[in-house]
Amino acid sequence: MPEMNYSALRGRIRDCGLTQKEVASRIGISEGQLNRKLAGEFVFRQDEIDRIIALLNIDPIDIGRYFFSPKS
Repeated sequence: MPEMNYSALRGRIRDCGLTQKEVASRIGISEGQLNRKLAGEFVFRQDEIDRIIALLNIDPIDIGRYFFSPKS
């Protein structure tokens, strides 16, 4: 599986005025787990993606942009 580019997701977190720690807490994982997922060490589970898009008000049509954009 190719490495994913999560820069758009990081930007959305900032644009929503949240920290990664706040996002992690609100979706029910540790800050360390979120950081490792954003670093590409682990993949996001579907339930985590669902909670993140709800929290950050991401349109489901845009999931690919935030979660499935390969690093170039």
